[in-house]
Amino acid sequence: MSEFDLGYYQKEADRLVLEIQRKLVILGLDWQSEAEMRELASRILSKAPRSVEIFGEYGSTAWLELCGLVGLMNTLMAESAGKNVEVHGDECWKAIARALWAAKDSMNP
Repeated sequence: MSEFDLGYYQKEADRLVLEIQRKLVILGLDWQSEAEMRELASRILSKAPRSVEIFGEYGSTAWLELCGLVGLMNTLMAESAGKNVEVHGDECWKAIARALWAAKDSMNP
């Protein structure tokens, strides 16, 4: 694997986390709040239809974009792991990842 390939995953992770942070700010969610991140993860992983009306016109778009970005985050982590490339996210990235794992574990006891 070339040096370019190794740097690609980290650059993409950095871009993703910036966009995720922006969406969290728009939605008024604090990635330092474990409770808010667990609620976020539960909503993302829920099989039930997601109600976005509570966020208002701009929040609905931000919510849908956030769900997509979190999906991309998971895809990037899986792809990089499959190539034995370590990707390091920041505090926000790690908070979401922890909350997703916890929510997934609680859904599958």
